[in-house]
Amino acid sequence: MSHPLLTSALLIFCLVAALPISAEPETRWIAAGAPIDLMSGLSAKDKSLAALTPGTPFKVLKLNQRLGYARIALDSGEIGWIPSKAISMVPVPVPPPLSPSVITDNPPAKSPEQLREDVSRLQTELIAVRQASSDILRIQTERDQLQSSVIALKRELETTTRAKNALNEDQKQSWFMIGGGVLLIGIILGILLPRLSVKRRNHWGSY
Repeated sequence: MSHPLLTSALLIFCLVAALPISAEPETRWIAAGAPIDLMSGLSAKDKSLAALTPGTPFKVLKLNQRLGYARIALDSGEIGWIPSKAISMVPVPVPPPLSPSVITDNPPAKSPEQLREDVSRLQTELIAVRQASSDILRIQTERDQLQSSVIALKRELETTTRAKNALNEDQKQSWFMIGGGVLLIGIILGILLPRLSVKRRNHWGSY
């Protein structure tokens, strides 16, 4: 083998030896906190493939440090994207599943009898609400009528009071005039009676 060929072969061997051996991706876990959606892509129109709860294991296939996302593969074979901050380097305890009594998102279907009972109960509540509303309107109407009656009675009382005061003033003036007249008559009689007495005595004395 010539010297140039030996040099080229040695160079290729060194380059191949220097290349990193692709190792199996290490297992990572979803960090503690709220569940994370496994997205099919990084655009807004991409859909959620699954909801990953804390402690779910996966393998990181690719990191996008600029966007802060990682492409991962689940043990079930699903591949998608999650935020890089949701990755835990250490195992995370998996929360226990909720008991059936706690799960209320999908309540059991009701029987026709139960549905009829619900409808009847709602109709009764609706009638009660309508009656209460009508009672409120009736009470408001009666209150307005009473207020109008009170206002009318106050006006009548004021009118009667003014009329009574005016009558009292007229009576006072009448009694004052009567008293003045009586006094005047008394004065006149006091003046005339002595004169009449004198005239009578003179008249009888002339005989």
